[in-house]
Amino acid sequence: MKQLDDTELFIRIQADDRYAFSELVNRYSDILFRFIQRRVSCTEDSEDILQEIFVSLWHQRLNITIEYSLYPYLFKTAKYKIIDWTINEQKKIVRAEKLLASFQRASPTSEDELLAKELAVLIDTEIEKMPTTMKSAFSLSRKESMSIKDIASELAISEQTVKNNISLALGWLKLRFK
Repeated sequence: MKQLDDTELFIRIQADDRYAFSELVNRYSDILFRFIQRRVSCTEDSEDILQEIFVSLWHQRLNITIEYSLYPYLFKTAKYKIIDWTINEQKKIVRAEKLLASFQRASPTSEDELLAKELAVLIDTEIEKMPTTMKSAFSLSRKESMSIKDIASELAISEQTVKNNISLALGWLKLRFK
C-alpha cells in the first residue's frame, strides 16, 4: 500500500479495510505506547491501554470524523484511557485497603497477623525504594490520610503532580507484587 495520509487511510478504515487499519496501528503504536508508558509505567497496563485505543477506534470508526490527521484523536483517546486506568487503579487500592481493614477488624489468627506484618514490611521496603517525591506523596496519602491538596501544600508541588506521583507509586507497587 502506498503511503497514504491519515485522511485517506481513515476513509479506507471506515470502508472496513483491515490492511489500512494495520497500517494505522503500525504508524502510531510506537509513539502512543511511549506516551502511555510515561504516564502508566507498567508495561502490561500500557500495552492494554494501547490495544483498547485501537479496538475503540475500530468499533467507532463509522462515527468518527477526521479532517486532517488521526494524531489528535488518538492522543486525546489515550489521555482519557489513561485517566480511566488511573481511576480504576485507585478504586482497586481503596477496595484492597477496605478488605485489609476488614481483616484487621476480624479476630485475626497469629498466622494472619504474621502474614499481615510480612506484607507490611514488603510494602514498606518497596516504598523506601521509590523516588523521594513519589514516596512522600504516597506515604502522606496512604499512611497519614492527607488530602491531595494538603499533600501538595506540604511538598510544595502541584495537586496534579501529587496525583501523578500517587498513581505512579500504585503502579510501582502493582508491578512489584504481580
